[in-house]
Amino acid sequence: MKKDVTEQRKSVFRKWKESGKLASVGFQISIYAFPLTLFAIFWIGTNINSILLAFQDVAFDGTKTWAGFHNFVDFIREMASEDGTLLSTSFKNSIKMFLINLAICMPLYLLFSFYIFKKLFANRFIMIVIMVPAIVSEFIIAMVFKRFVGGALPSIAKSVFGLSGFPDLLTDPKYTFSTVIFYMIWTSFSTSLIIYPNAMRAIDPSLFESAQMDGAGWWTQFWKIILPLIYPTISTFLILGVSGLFLTAGPVMTFYMYGAYPEVYTMGYYFTVQTMTAVGESTYPFLAAGGLILTLVSCPLTFGTKFALDRFDPTRDMA
Repeated sequence: MKKDVTEQRKSVFRKWKESGKLASVGFQISIYAFPLTLFAIFWIGTNINSILLAFQDVAFDGTKTWAGFHNFVDFIREMASEDGTLLSTSFKNSIKMFLINLAICMPLYLLFSFYIFKKLFANRFIMIVIMVPAIVSEFIIAMVFKRFVGGALPSIAKSVFGLSGFPDLLTDPKYTFSTVIFYMIWTSFSTSLIIYPNAMRAIDPSLFESAQMDGAGWWTQFWKIILPLIYPTISTFLILGVSGLFLTAGPVMTFYMYGAYPEVYTMGYYFTVQTMTAVGESTYPFLAAGGLILTLVSCPLTFGTKFALDRFDPTRDMA
């Protein structure tokens, strides 16, 4: 019986080899093996290790002991602290960045995209100015901005406007966070001015012609035609923004490396600095527990946002 099964397998193998299927299967395995291996090691393995680490304590000599939910309690207590700790400041700043992006950046992206889509006055010049951060290296842009804010701007304020003692906006704690927000808004325009205008160009031009014949102005076209029809693109950006709520570090790392002022800390920057500057592994369980807590918060928010946006999708009835 075993001999018959072996012969059948050899026959199937021989047929595959003669038909070229064996080579095809081997090629597919060779293509998928490397990325799947990386995924298994650096995503599955890393996350399993992080989950286990969150429930442990690590001594300075590397000894690991079971800690239960001790790290989770410590992280929540410090994050909710009113004493202005780095963690609580980072959490608040991440929320502020998200709300600013939602309330200010998103409308500006859409309005500027509509301006470029309509090819209004100086639209090419505006697009070039806004697209510079995407063309030139981010590091070079950040260094030029840093030199301008710290050197050229105070000199201009003194020589032109007679303002002596003009502050360095990236070192004065009163202005650091606002300056970082301004830089983030400016440099993030480039992606939006690629995605949104292209989504607008995909709309049937006859809709705009009919609207103009009915006397609809630009604002009516923007509000009644463009926003509903590019809603899927807008909702995608919103969902991605919610999913990255606690991951965004902004340009803080570029400006300050590991020496940023507490006023500009975000959750993404906090985790990066704490991990890269840690002495030994004793702080890793605390950070691993924090990562799990933020994941448990952001996952329901992300799926809830997607569910809500899908419910209010104006293009759903058009399909």
